[in-house]
Amino acid sequence: MICIKRTIQYKSIKDIIKIKPISDVHWGAKHCDEQAFRRYISDRDKNTYYLGIGDLFDFVLAQDTNRFRKSMEKASNWGRDDVVDAMIDEMEEILSPIKDKIIGLLEGNHCDHIAKWAGTNPMKRLCKRLDVPFLGYSSMINLTLTQNGNRGRSIILRAHHGWGGGSRTQGADLTKFSKDMMHWDADIYIYGHVHRKQFDSVPRMGVVGSKLYSKPRLLIIAGTFLKTCSDSTDPTYSEAKGYPPTEIGGVSINIKPNEQWVRYWVEG
Repeated sequence: MICIKRTIQYKSIKDIIKIKPISDVHWGAKHCDEQAFRRYISDRDKNTYYLGIGDLFDFVLAQDTNRFRKSMEKASNWGRDDVVDAMIDEMEEILSPIKDKIIGLLEGNHCDHIAKWAGTNPMKRLCKRLDVPFLGYSSMINLTLTQNGNRGRSIILRAHHGWGGGSRTQGADLTKFSKDMMHWDADIYIYGHVHRKQFDSVPRMGVVGSKLYSKPRLLIIAGTFLKTCSDSTDPTYSEAKGYPPTEIGGVSINIKPNEQWVRYWVEG
């Protein structure tokens, strides 16, 4: 468990700070929607930040005899034998324009497999190149918001790549991750892995001074950029397993400081 603190400066209580989780891109897979991913990270607003939730890379290589299919590789195959290094090179180039806005990057189960098999951690290597925090498999993040150095307020994020097989019902993953929320003191909980884009708000009341205020907990399943089905007779892993189609893309967590506290909500 990695715990970090990140201070975000804003100028006005009218500002909306956006956090965009990057989840389950599966770069390197033939059916990664590269254009949708590039559009998602094209936001250059000064108040927009990014947080990696894992499985940025696909890394299903020939050694993985249970999942590998030659037809699922990226068509170009990079023209190199060092495929893992080629993917890291590409992702460094893609993320470099926003590296100052990246809060940190988690790894996922696909990177974890490479670490076990090859004795190297691709996500840790990418983070070192970009000079951004490597957050391991899960993280607690203290976002401190300050208005020109004053009015410090904190939002706590719990980010975990996720676990378990993909579900076939709308509510199963929300239920699974909502149980995890019981054990961690945070405001916003972000998960990946299951290739869904869903979110829910759990009402919560608190007190500031003698005034009652609403401070809900947000549960977010951050989405994916890997298509469920192929456009040929060669099925994807999800298609062969009978998983339902999922929406491509990610969400935006909006945070708005105000006079008393902080409002936050999700769009996506």
